[in-house]
Amino acid sequence: MRAPYDVNPGAMVDAMFSNRRPAWLAFILAAMFAGESSHAQVQATLSMSKKEYIAHEPVVATVTLTNNAGRDLLIHADDRTTLNWLDFEIKNSRGTSLSPLAAMNFGPVRIPAGRSIAKSVDLTGAFRVTEPGRFRCKAVIRLPEGGGNFVTNTTYFSVTLGRQVYSQRVGDPGRGNVREYRLSIHKTPQKSSLYVHLVDIRTGQTMQAFRLGDVITSKAPKATVDRENNLHVLFLVAPNIYAHGTVTPGGKHLGTKYYNPAAGRKPALATFQNGDVVISGGISYDPKAEQQNRARLRKLSERPRMTFR
Repeated sequence: MRAPYDVNPGAMVDAMFSNRRPAWLAFILAAMFAGESSHAQVQATLSMSKKEYIAHEPVVATVTLTNNAGRDLLIHADDRTTLNWLDFEIKNSRGTSLSPLAAMNFGPVRIPAGRSIAKSVDLTGAFRVTEPGRFRCKAVIRLPEGGGNFVTNTTYFSVTLGRQVYSQRVGDPGRGNVREYRLSIHKTPQKSSLYVHLVDIRTGQTMQAFRLGDVITSKAPKATVDRENNLHVLFLVAPNIYAHGTVTPGGKHLGTKYYNPAAGRKPALATFQNGDVVISGGISYDPKAEQQNRARLRKLSERPRMTFR
C-alpha cells in the first residue's frame, strides 16, 4: 500500500535550510556592514613620538581620531562593561603580548563632525616597555552602543640603555633617601643625545629619565653636584657652544644655559668653598637671539637692489 504522500528526505532538508538562508545571510551581512560602518564613522591612526627610546624615558603613543559620521560623536566606555574605549596591544620581539601593569582609564571624548582629535598616552606607566628590546604596538578603539571595535595601524619602536658616562649618589643614607644621578649617551646615525636618569637606590626604581640635549662626543661631558645636591652638567652641543644643565634631586630640570669660550679659555664647572657651582671661562650665549639676528639679516639680504639713474 502506497503512502498517501511521497516524501523525499533530502528535499525536506534543502527546503528547511533554504527557508532559513535569508535569515543567516541577513545576520552575516549585518555584521559585515556594522564593521564597515564603524570604520567609515571614525578613522584612527597610531604614531609614536619617536622610533627609539632610552630605557625609562616616556614612551608616548598618539592616537588620532577623525570623525566622518556627519554628526558629532561622543566616545566613552561601555556602561555595561568595564572595558575602556581605548586600549593598546603591545608585543615584544619574541611575539609575546605584554600584560598591562596598571589599568588605563580614559574619560569620554567628543569629536565634532569632520574634525580630528589626538590622544597622547605615556605607555611606560601601563606596560613594561622599560627593558631594552624591540616592540610593536597597535591601538584598539571601541565605539559605544554596539558601534563596533577596530584596530589602528601597527607601529614599531625600540628601547636601549645607552652608554653610561657618569653616576653620583646623593642623599642621606641614614634615612634611606639615597638617589643616584646617571648620565648616558645615546647614539643614532644622525646625532648623539645626552640623557639623565634619577634612580631610587632603595627600591631600584627609575624616578625620572629625560633628554638634556644634543652632545658632541669628542669632548666628554662634565658633571658635579652642589651643596643642595643639584646635578650640574656641562657638555658640548656644537662647535664652540657649551650647554650647562641643572637637575634637582626631585628630578626637575631647572633649565639649560649656553656659553661660548672666553678668550684663551674654555667653559668649565667651578665649585666654590660654600658648595655653589658656577661656570668659569665662558661667555653667556643666547641661541634664540642668534637665530633672530640671522633671520633679520636674511630678510635684509632678500630686499631688491637699489638702482640709481
